[in-house]
Amino acid sequence: MTDEAVSAPPRPSGGPTENRSRAQSGRAAAGNTAAMLGARIFAAVLGLLGTTLIARMLPAVEWGYFSFVFGLLGMLAIITDLGVGRAVIGKLVHGDPTEAAEIATSFIVLRTVLGLVGYGLAIGYVLVLRCPAPVVAATALAGLVVVIATPSHALTILFQSTMRLTLVAAAESLARCVQLALTVAAVLWAPTLLLVVVPAIAYEVVAVTVKIIAVARGLGGPIPARRVELSWWSPMLREALPLSIGLALIIMLQKVGLLLLGHVDSFESVGLFAVGMKFSDLLDTAAVAVVGPLTTLLIALWPGDPVRFRRFFRQANAALIVLGLTALVAFWPVAGQVVGLLFGPNFVAAADASRLQVVGGLLGALAHLGLVALMATGRNSLIPWIAAAALGVNLAVAWPLISRMSYEGAVIAGLAAQVVLLAAVWLGVLATVRMRRLLPVTTLLTVTGVAVAVIAAATAIAHRWAPPWILTSAVACLIYLLIAGSIMRRTEGLTIRSLRGPKTDDTVADRSGGADRGGRPGDSARLRTGADREH
Repeated sequence: MTDEAVSAPPRPSGGPTENRSRAQSGRAAAGNTAAMLGARIFAAVLGLLGTTLIARMLPAVEWGYFSFVFGLLGMLAIITDLGVGRAVIGKLVHGDPTEAAEIATSFIVLRTVLGLVGYGLAIGYVLVLRCPAPVVAATALAGLVVVIATPSHALTILFQSTMRLTLVAAAESLARCVQLALTVAAVLWAPTLLLVVVPAIAYEVVAVTVKIIAVARGLGGPIPARRVELSWWSPMLREALPLSIGLALIIMLQKVGLLLLGHVDSFESVGLFAVGMKFSDLLDTAAVAVVGPLTTLLIALWPGDPVRFRRFFRQANAALIVLGLTALVAFWPVAGQVVGLLFGPNFVAAADASRLQVVGGLLGALAHLGLVALMATGRNSLIPWIAAAALGVNLAVAWPLISRMSYEGAVIAGLAAQVVLLAAVWLGVLATVRMRRLLPVTTLLTVTGVAVAVIAAATAIAHRWAPPWILTSAVACLIYLLIAGSIMRRTEGLTIRSLRGPKTDDTVADRSGGADRGGRPGDSARLRTGADREH
């Protein structure tokens, strides 16, 4: 233990025993999920408003430049993430509490170095490929987002390891408000490519500042030590290597269509493709909010408590399915009107492609949840093979389709790849966990059928009578949620109260390694058998 960790005063976040109990708590996971989901949706809506202002005010080619730059920076997660965060959560949850301070510091420094490397690669990429001068300049400025966001995410992992993400949610909401205010000022004052990039940097500065203050005051996870122990880097990277490769391939899968269009088609097609990405990103936001706390929970429960592992994984899948289908029901019948309202009439042509991209976003969200289960059960080695197969499908299909159909071809290729990814991930989870009724198949088929019926009816009404789009969307969502909620109660017993769980869940015994905290032998074998019999 470091001297700093020894001399630190008692922290508001609690000691190791309390932190581990929170990590295993369904109530804590539900509370964190609610906070993060609300904050991420709020932030995503404000981000979408800011993006639509930029799309409307910039010339079409500069909007294409803007989309290309941030698509490229998004792909840098291949370098800046490496999946190390998920490996660190496992060490913080199951590892020696006395080493938490050193692990936290080493992780933050590692992420900072990776952010700087990613920034250098972004600049090198646009220079080597001789991108237009505005793209190079925008990349040099916008790349600061990566430099700041990479260590900022490391701080988020510290909060996540002890299920204290509420402050992170507040920090991100505040930062997004600042970003939107600066975006409005930029487009009103001088809507130029470089100026509209600045608010994104301000977002990261505000968010990381709040997190640093909170961590320093002990309001989140472990307080980092002042001494950097680089010896932790090797086990972090070694454990994260398969996951790093897999996540890198998945990020390429999500962004490759944007980059291919930028090189073999036109920047105008990049802009049209990016419109649908903005809507699918809303689903990705919801998935991240659900999966973040669930990652900590599943890591803490496996392999000691497989019954609760299966219950929370199944419930998360059911909730995410209904959440994603609700978004699809709201968007599909009125996509043309919404795209025209937000981005302008020049982008209405992208409405059909945007619909398919939202479907792809839903499939990707469910696949993300399955990847977390594979990671929590220690099957990281499967993830690169699954991701490589999906990326291979995308590349094989994208080249001919883009040459024939431009951005719509890239969308179809991406959707096909997401289907392959989800199917492979779920097969991997079923083969790894080996529990009956792990996936809510009946619920999935039923609520999907209801969603298709509601979408068909709402689309027909919109075409025939053309009511205000907000009315069509709201009524369709309400009808779907009432029916889907009833189905969820009958098939899964899933309600808001059941998601939170009983209060005693917060003090569940730690069965990791087959023994509870009192040292008594655990009943992992009995639980595994009971999991297969549970109905």
